[in-house]
Amino acid sequence: MRKAPKYSSDTRGSRRRRSRESGMGGEGSSASEDVLCSSNPYFSVKGKDLKRAAQRYVSFGEGKELSMMRLVMTKFVRKGRVYTGASVNCGELTCKHVCDEHMECANLVGLTVPSVLASLRQFVVEMRRGNNDLARFFEQPHESPSTAGSASSD
Repeated sequence: MRKAPKYSSDTRGSRRRRSRESGMGGEGSSASEDVLCSSNPYFSVKGKDLKRAAQRYVSFGEGKELSMMRLVMTKFVRKGRVYTGASVNCGELTCKHVCDEHMECANLVGLTVPSVLASLRQFVVEMRRGNNDLARFFEQPHESPSTAGSASSD
């Protein structure tokens, strides 16, 4: 008889959590892991910052996919929908609802790249959890010092 490896309860739990996060889990919801409302560090994020952070999160170079991504975020954060950091983290909305709204915006602009769609979903999930790793996407880019005066004059 083959001996299967025995995993600790911690390992089994983390494997179940990863499967659930990737959408492969059976029952259970990640909603209990959400850090919602004002306790979430992204609660006060404005729409413009949300759009910029999502674009950085997906990390495209210039091109068709980046412009489509911008369109998705513009449709997601617009008058009528008013998704900002606060509403994405709202406890009255389920994570599934927010992700579905995001995917609807992607369908409206014709964005079909699976890796981008998965990244957008993961961005929403991580925001709702208050993941501190996202903070770098919300930071203002540092301006590089000018190199105009570095050349020596003749």
